[in-house]
Amino acid sequence: MTDAGNEVPSTDVVVVGAGLSGLTAAHHLARRGHSVVVLEAADRLGGRTLNLDVAEGVVADGGGQWIGGLHTRVLALVEELGLSTFDTYMTGRTLSLRRGRRKTFQGTVPPLSPLAIADFAQVRYRLERMARSVPAATPWTARKAAAWDGTTLGHWLDANSRFRESRRLLTLCFTLMLCEDPHRTSLLKVLHSIRTCGGIDFMVNTRNGAQETRIAGGTHRLSTALAERLGDRVVLGSPVTGIRQDHTGVLVRSALRDVRCRRVIVAMTPADAARITFSPGLPTRRAALQHVWHNGTESKVFAVYDRPFWRESGLNGSALTDLPVAHFVVDSSPPDGSVGILLAFVGTAGSGPGLTWTDAVLDDPAARQEALLKDLVALFGPEAARPVRVVEQSWVDEPWIAGCVSTRAPGVMTRYTDAVTTPVGRIHWAGTEAAPEFEGYLEGAVRAAERAVDEVCAALPALRRAEPR
Repeated sequence: MTDAGNEVPSTDVVVVGAGLSGLTAAHHLARRGHSVVVLEAADRLGGRTLNLDVAEGVVADGGGQWIGGLHTRVLALVEELGLSTFDTYMTGRTLSLRRGRRKTFQGTVPPLSPLAIADFAQVRYRLERMARSVPAATPWTARKAAAWDGTTLGHWLDANSRFRESRRLLTLCFTLMLCEDPHRTSLLKVLHSIRTCGGIDFMVNTRNGAQETRIAGGTHRLSTALAERLGDRVVLGSPVTGIRQDHTGVLVRSALRDVRCRRVIVAMTPADAARITFSPGLPTRRAALQHVWHNGTESKVFAVYDRPFWRESGLNGSALTDLPVAHFVVDSSPPDGSVGILLAFVGTAGSGPGLTWTDAVLDDPAARQEALLKDLVALFGPEAARPVRVVEQSWVDEPWIAGCVSTRAPGVMTRYTDAVTTPVGRIHWAGTEAAPEFEGYLEGAVRAAERAVDEVCAALPALRRAEPR
């Protein structure tokens, strides 16, 4: 085909986005014998996975980090690519610090009063029971969908958790899972996640849970290994500006090259896809969805030490607290323990007493580091005040990614229903937000890619028969 008198290269499929989902889609397409080009706006691979150099030969996961036993598609990809995994360090006791009282415990739930424990259990039971009534494929058809999508998880917890102690813990747990304030997240969305992501215990737990395993060398290795197999079919630094469909195919315009193709897979969050001009325009529901979509606002901050000194005191490096900054801390050290790394999540997702942020902490890296180290000293002692370095990854500041894990505000699921996954002509949608299960996880990114590839491959033979030779 020609465009404006110039020859335009053609391929079977263009994949927009070289994150885990886009690269997985391209990998499967190539394995099935289809030609493919991947166009990525950034000058790096990996999307919301990113290796941060923290010491010589040591990296920290700046983005998606963990895999659980139910994440079968990611684990299969790890095996296929010849990568290895190791267990998240959990040997020893976890810290709890609340109202200045420091305690240690084993397991997932910190020490609570008997009444708070009972309250925590009844809330968890009710959420699980409600989630079972949400259809996995069509959550907006649940009998109480309108009511559940008309409120937030945070407001539901405020109304149904009877004790401040358990309510605060539940709010903190869901804040960490959602990377956003539960008071901004649809209750229906959370119930659907509980239904399709293995249940609350799996979502929260490390052992036998979603945080059980890490990839040696960082999760970014998934993307680099996939890109190595794809070779020059991956084009970096080439943001897609327009996607134009007609009766013969699709023209994808990008900064470095234009490509003609039969099908397109857009492997981006809906918010990021809003940067692209579509011609003809997208259906109203899809276009509106892209404008109302919201991604989470958490950052990851790593305090790096010459050794994991907390292990010498029988601690596993994990902590749940009501401290100003370090609400949740976890050991993110490499498997050989050659350096010690404590990871804390910092962001605008605070909610309620002890979960709010001052402008100084949010806007000033030096103030944020000072506040974090003060909290770590309260947890792990004076040695925590002397890190080798502190490294931070802020997803809000990424030029081509509008935040980290996506959430859904009230009304989005029932108003826009299946617009996040429904193909638009020759355009298909991937990315973890378009996953049939495990949305928001690495597993979801892979499953969304596989679903989109199945759609494309089902359509390509018919298209080839219809096109003139």
